[in-house]
Amino acid sequence: MKILTAEQMRRIDRRTIRKMHVPALVLMENAGIRTYDVLVESYPDLDEKRILILCGGGNNGGDGLVIARHLAGRGVIPRIVLIVRKQELRGEALANLRAAEGIGLSVEEALAPAAWNRIAGRLEDYDLIVDALLGTGLRGAARGLAARVIEAVNDSSVPVLSVDIPSGLSGDSAAVPGPVVRAERTVTFCRPKIPHIFPPAESLVGDLTVVDIGIPDSAVEAEDVPLDLVEREMLVELLVPRHDDSHKGDFGHVLIVAGSRDRSGAAALAARGALRGGCGLVTVATAIAAQPLLSPQLSEMMTFALPQTTAGNVAERALDPALELASGLDVLAVGPGLGREESTRSFVRAFVGRTRQPLVLDADGLNAFTGTAGELSGRDRTLVLTPHSGEMARLAGSTTGDVMADRIGVSRAFAKDHRCFLVLKGYRTLVATPHGGVFVNPTGNPGMATAGSGDVLTGLIASLLGQKHHPLAACLLAAWLHGRAGDLAAARLGEEPLMAGDLLTCYPEALRELREGGA
Repeated sequence: MKILTAEQMRRIDRRTIRKMHVPALVLMENAGIRTYDVLVESYPDLDEKRILILCGGGNNGGDGLVIARHLAGRGVIPRIVLIVRKQELRGEALANLRAAEGIGLSVEEALAPAAWNRIAGRLEDYDLIVDALLGTGLRGAARGLAARVIEAVNDSSVPVLSVDIPSGLSGDSAAVPGPVVRAERTVTFCRPKIPHIFPPAESLVGDLTVVDIGIPDSAVEAEDVPLDLVEREMLVELLVPRHDDSHKGDFGHVLIVAGSRDRSGAAALAARGALRGGCGLVTVATAIAAQPLLSPQLSEMMTFALPQTTAGNVAERALDPALELASGLDVLAVGPGLGREESTRSFVRAFVGRTRQPLVLDADGLNAFTGTAGELSGRDRTLVLTPHSGEMARLAGSTTGDVMADRIGVSRAFAKDHRCFLVLKGYRTLVATPHGGVFVNPTGNPGMATAGSGDVLTGLIASLLGQKHHPLAACLLAAWLHGRAGDLAAARLGEEPLMAGDLLTCYPEALRELREGGA
């Protein structure tokens, strides 16, 4: 599902109205009806509720007036408060003001602080507030009376349903520029917008429902939208059933170059991730000192000892045996727990440069290219990079703050420039493609910010590549299942106690859920 900006949504609206001849009044009516439907579905006791609808002067206020009319048709008479003069309403909003008053609804104006204060003092008299104050087109912070209304609503204990977007947010940004309604639910139209999905704005949206208001898919498809929300339905189509006569060679042999004397656990977690992900065979090539530590941790994997430095990290002279080992294998994963010695970094750069199999590069594999990221290219191979924000900053020659300020832009630009698939880990993990697309993964939780979580993801991606999934499919499936396993683990254990191994324990349930269409 595409994720839109406010400007993209405006163009889609105009295209629908001008080129596809769907009247704007019909779109507003549909928006109000669909929001009314969500009210009915979400609040079984709706007929008993005392409802306050707060309307601004734009289309958002017009949507609120449509909702009011349909509530009245049900026998639920809301109180409607307009924070601009009625004479200021135009177009479809004015038409719906007349329609509301035409069926006998009272629409009162609260134009000055004193008038609003009288209403604010009685907010607790209501059971539900419908926020139809400000729409997605807001620029900057809410000010004046609108800001005062938002603050009063937030000071109350009354649940809020926001129409399209919590008032005070902009549809073009996830920033929180000033006072913003804290919604219990938000109903948005056609497609989600940036603030519905990304923090910090996302935390104010509550339960999000996206409804169809009659905008044709062709109107959306005509818009160049590089941002997609990953949905369960699209992932199910990527799963491939296994044939009865399959054997382990059908599902790929993954070589994981990882671990060191002090970090054998990273290699073990990546290997377990690969095996749990379903590949046929896993070999871990690691420093000599790490091999005896690693072998007892997982009997299903094979290990191979590589020459090491005095510090116990894989040494540059390990290149030839590593290349010989890799020559007959299907997929490479390089980086977890290797260390950052210069000898190790030189080994990684040379190994990457002299192999051509599909490659997943993570952790110290990425750090080896700090200052030399120009050497990374997916022009003649499948290349998947899996940085967190700090590693991304080192690759891009930037700062972590700059990456966090523009995760979408940074990941998209790097993936295009280097012809790679880039999985930027974090809350709302991003998958950027060589062609400029960016996919947003909705699963996962803060409990997954723990040592080894990324190593498991590296193994999963490599495993899916070994099973001949398209690189984009491998990244999307791995990220979603990894996050869903984390959500299942957090539901059982809580976020604070969650460990990377818990993701592996819950992965089979996440996969089964996806296949069977569970919750």
